[in-house]
Order: sequence, then structure tokens, then C-alpha cells
Amino acid sequence: MLARDFTLSGYRQLCQTIQAASYSTWPIVQYLTCQEHPEKLVLLRHDVDRRPEAALRMAQLENEAGIHSTYYFRSVSGVFKPGIIKEISSLDHEIGYHYETLSMTHGNREAAIKLFEQELNQFRQICKIETISMHGSPLSPFDNRDLWKTYDFHNFGLVGEAYLSLDYNRLTYITDTGRSWGDNSYNLRDKVAQKKIGIPLKSTNDLIKAFNNQYFTQICITAHPNRWSHTNAEWLFNLISDGLANQAKLIIRFLRGK
Repeated sequence: MLARDFTLSGYRQLCQTIQAASYSTWPIVQYLTCQEHPEKLVLLRHDVDRRPEAALRMAQLENEAGIHSTYYFRSVSGVFKPGIIKEISSLDHEIGYHYETLSMTHGNREAAIKLFEQELNQFRQICKIETISMHGSPLSPFDNRDLWKTYDFHNFGLVGEAYLSLDYNRLTYITDTGRSWGDNSYNLRDKVAQKKIGIPLKSTNDLIKAFNNQYFTQICITAHPNRWSHTNAEWLFNLISDGLANQAKLIIRFLRGK
């Protein structure tokens, strides 16, 4: 029988394990603005690519567990929901901007930076925005981080960019991209330069065991809320859609020669 992973109940267990193991949980902005960091630290980061209502469920679960995290919202229709964004912010989570303007403007950096400022201002009409994170846009040939080879995000009153500003020599980075914690085969852009983790992370249970064994000291975890199901039907739908997306990514990787 196929083991069920990436369920909201499994995520609750992960949060409870992190708390029981006495890790501090900080949003990204706190890590970037505090000079001293606790010895045992978890940065929980969420890229809200689709289904913002799933992000709200996850934010409520974390709030109940006493966990603070960061939610990066895209500006596209269907994700940019001011009511949900305000509610998540009210639960003591950081809201950030999940930008994708270089891919949306087909590599035109001048147009991309104008769109970036426009969308950033839309978010700031809802809540405080201090950090940003690029959206991978796997179908696009353009890496949205390349925008900062021409411009400086600090000029927009921002503290940092999640991929570019964190010290990944100190932080272990893992992500659920591709519906796996340890397999990067389906991960086209959601990755950073770091040493190999050193332990197999084939499931969320493996991650929970690692926390129970105090394997990590400082770690940044990226979880996509739309991947974490709370019903059987939703779990099956996510399993199928993630599987199809992974096959498409393999084709893209082959065509790009990577």
C-alpha cells in the first residue's frame, strides 16, 4: 500500500517535533535583522504558488503550535488574496513577495523592475513587506534572481532575498519541491549551493527522525502549502498532479541539457 506523505497531519507532527526538540523558529526577516542566532534554529519558509486557502490552514496550524514562519505570496490572480494575506499576517507570520517579474516580461529587465515595484507596492498596501523570494517559474528560461545582477533590491526598502541573502554555509537548506525532501531530480531552480545533507530524507518521517536525533543545528525548510493535503481526495489529487509536474520537469531538464 502506498504510504501517505505530505499530509497536514504529518506537517503538524513535524511542527510538534521541532518544538519538542527545543528549536527556535524564526521568520526570514528575523534571521536577517538579528546579529546573534540561537544554536538550534529553524527557519520555516512557505512559497504560496497556488491555493492560498491551503496556506491559511498551514499558518493556523503553526500558530497553534507556537511557530513563526514566512509566507511568500505570488501576485497572480488566484493567489493574491488580500483577506487571506491579512489573516496570515495577523497570526504573527511574516508576509513576503514571491516575485517572478523577469520571467513575466520575457527577460526584459527594465520592464521587470517596473513591474516589481508596482507589485511590491500592492503588497505593501496590505501589510509590511521586508523580504522577497524568487518564484522558480520552471517553464520559463529566465531565472528571476538575475534581475538583481542589474538592480539592487535594497533600494526598495527590503532587508533581503531568501535565496541570495541567507548564509547557506551555516544553514542547511531542504525543500519539498518535487514532492521529496532529498531528491533534486525534479528541482530546477529551488536550490542553493551547499554541502550534501549527509542523511537520506525520503519522507517527512525521515525529517522528523532527524529532528528527534538533533541532527540539525540551523536549518531553513521550504514547504509549499498547496502540496500538503487535509483530505483523502486532496491527497490523491496532489499525488497525481505532482507526479505529472515532475515528469514535465524532467523533459524540461533534458531539453535544456541540464
